[in-house]
Amino acid sequence: MQALHYGAKLHREELHLAELGIATLTSCFVNSNRDPKSESAKPSDFFYFMPTVDEGMRINSDAANAFFVLAEAGKLPGWCIAIAPVDKLAKSRNSSPCTPAIWSGEGVVLIQPVADVSASGSDAGASGLVRFPLGFVNDVSGDIFTDGGVVKVPVLGEAWLLDGEFAVLS
Repeated sequence: MQALHYGAKLHREELHLAELGIATLTSCFVNSNRDPKSESAKPSDFFYFMPTVDEGMRINSDAANAFFVLAEAGKLPGWCIAIAPVDKLAKSRNSSPCTPAIWSGEGVVLIQPVADVSASGSDAGASGLVRFPLGFVNDVSGDIFTDGGVVKVPVLGEAWLLDGEFAVLS
């Protein structure tokens, strides 16, 4: 996990270093065409890959603990670990014991899922919802067979999700 965290940090730094030159040129171009009374542009105005701190987003500590327990046990697929926000998960992790629950299928991993079969799904044929504090999707959509049932996954691409819910099909 530490290696993944360090690798993600190095990748962000590499992308940020690659963008410094174009950001400087862009700010020079904008400044050459700006109104002299307006504030000048800085290269940092054009940073796209500069790491940002999102303090408002907090990952559920039970889900973070479950993620690390499952990862250490080798029960998570490699693509899931590759797209996981390991740095945010590590910050949310605590020392309380957890019993991880997981629904996994081809291209879908839901950590700590809770099925609510009494909820009426919005899709035809849906018999309820599955709610999860942390989920991963690897460029799949539609009806996906998981360990816990068939879930209807919208088109998300490759993504990780916080506090998500999917329809469970009957």
